[in-house]
Amino acid sequence: MQVDDVQGIRGADAVPQGVEGHLSADVANRARRWLMTQCGMISKARGGAVMVQDADSQSLRVVCLWPQDYESIVPTSEFSTALVDREPARLSIADSHTRLLKPLPATEPALPLLVVLDIETGDDKQLKVIDNLLAWGMEWLAYTLQQPPGQNGELLSEVFPLVAICLDQQDFQSLSTTLVTELAQRFDCQRASLGIRKRRQTEVVALSHSARIKQDANLLRSISLAMDEAVDQDRVLNFTGEGGVERGLDYAHGALARETGDGCILTLPFSHHGDALGALTLERPLAVPFDSRSIEILERVLAVLAPVMLLMRQEEMGLLTRCVQSLGRTTRKLLGPTRYGLKLLAVSVVALVLFLAFATGDWRVTADAVVEGRVQRTIAAPIDGFIQSAEARAGDLVAEGELLGTLDDSDLKLERLKWSTLRQQMVSESREAVAQRNRAEVSIIAARIEQADAELRLLDEQLARTRISAPFAGVVIEGDLSQRLGTPVSRGDALFKVAPLEDYRVVLKVDERDIRPISVGQVGALVLASMPDRRLPIRVERITSVSTASDGSNVFRVEASLTEPADGLRPGMEGVGKIELGEARLGWIWSRELLAWLRIKTWTWWR
Repeated sequence: MQVDDVQGIRGADAVPQGVEGHLSADVANRARRWLMTQCGMISKARGGAVMVQDADSQSLRVVCLWPQDYESIVPTSEFSTALVDREPARLSIADSHTRLLKPLPATEPALPLLVVLDIETGDDKQLKVIDNLLAWGMEWLAYTLQQPPGQNGELLSEVFPLVAICLDQQDFQSLSTTLVTELAQRFDCQRASLGIRKRRQTEVVALSHSARIKQDANLLRSISLAMDEAVDQDRVLNFTGEGGVERGLDYAHGALARETGDGCILTLPFSHHGDALGALTLERPLAVPFDSRSIEILERVLAVLAPVMLLMRQEEMGLLTRCVQSLGRTTRKLLGPTRYGLKLLAVSVVALVLFLAFATGDWRVTADAVVEGRVQRTIAAPIDGFIQSAEARAGDLVAEGELLGTLDDSDLKLERLKWSTLRQQMVSESREAVAQRNRAEVSIIAARIEQADAELRLLDEQLARTRISAPFAGVVIEGDLSQRLGTPVSRGDALFKVAPLEDYRVVLKVDERDIRPISVGQVGALVLASMPDRRLPIRVERITSVSTASDGSNVFRVEASLTEPADGLRPGMEGVGKIELGEARLGWIWSRELLAWLRIKTWTWWR
């Protein structure tokens, strides 16, 4: 949408062209009178304008301004956005200057009108009050513009001041009392009463010339029944004494007339979007009946004030009352003849609730799982030395006794050669001592020979240990010496881990919230990431009693065994395991975690 420069319209006859025929001179005049009244009711109003969208150029043109010489409002893109989206907007012009944009509520036919008000305040509380007042006024403007052009201008001139006085009130009770008092004075009524619909009955909430309703139970009950009579028939009832009531039953009106002595009783029901809100009852002497012009003025006043009274009552209601009323409106829509989509949604929700409440399913505890060898043998460095070769690495299948790697044995071989040479030397010395029959020397040399033999046996054992072999047939699950050739190792350093191929266990990491119902002997199933198409049956064998932290939560280690042999398993494979706990209601299964969380939070907050 493009936005043109302001083209102000100062008079009622100066009307923008090309607005699809909606905006006549009469409609523009009504908008101008409304703007004057609305701005006069807002003490902080600095200026205002009513704008219309041109159907041909899609631009915004000014219909009227208040005051007449106010030229500060220039259409911008925000104006166009608010009008297209039909959403109010608030623009901050300065610290103490706010601009309110209010599009006309959607009507049939919809008029592309936008109301702009400049307010001399930036306080949120004051702006909220002005927003509410402007929202009520927009309902009034929408109703006014819906009237046929060029018709009943005098009636509107009488309606506007009365509505303005009512809209100036701050709460519902003040508005109700002001309304009935003003109507009683303007229409020379002996009494005017306003009733609000509550629980299929109309309750009298305001009487003319009375800030408080007198506790006259019989009179209030008679007025209430007369209002119920009009609301139930959804029509205006004009009781004229002997002539009866026009178009409808008049039993309650006749009883009220006999009780009060008034000959003419007029009751007008009012509603909003099809929902009955209440009724207005006026009482006159028999000699002064209500004419059609008076009835039309009253109908227009109620049509404008009905949404205002509804908004005021809703603002004064408590949260519980609002919830009850909202539930009641929804129930009426469900039980009514239309709203098929809402009915279908309600039936679906009820069916879902019943299904969750009564349907049962398998209750399972789900946990991350990893496959481990039941036996894992760690092969450590037997002596201090250097890595010489690596024959196997992690993932290799090995047979029992198969060479995995070797350590450098050159130092051991030199040490063995040294002791072997010393032994030969001591053997020669022993022979010479025997030849000389030196028994003491022979005994000493014999002890040295035994020491050399022990050293040789130790070196032979260490040389044998430099060849690292598999203790049993299996798979190497840890260890790769190929990247550490020539590096030193100390005695006891882990070099390899080997696990058997045919004997596995499954370790499940069960969250602490799910550990309580799990016991030894329960069965379940395991699905591995590498074999997602196979379900491997498992059986719980052991539950550790100590939890560990994992990924921000506490988990318990639950060990399970595979009840059926499975090919292709390898230690370290990960997947998801589920332990069967029996049957339970689906609603409880799906909501148990939320319920547990709520119990914990309730316990935390409750002191």
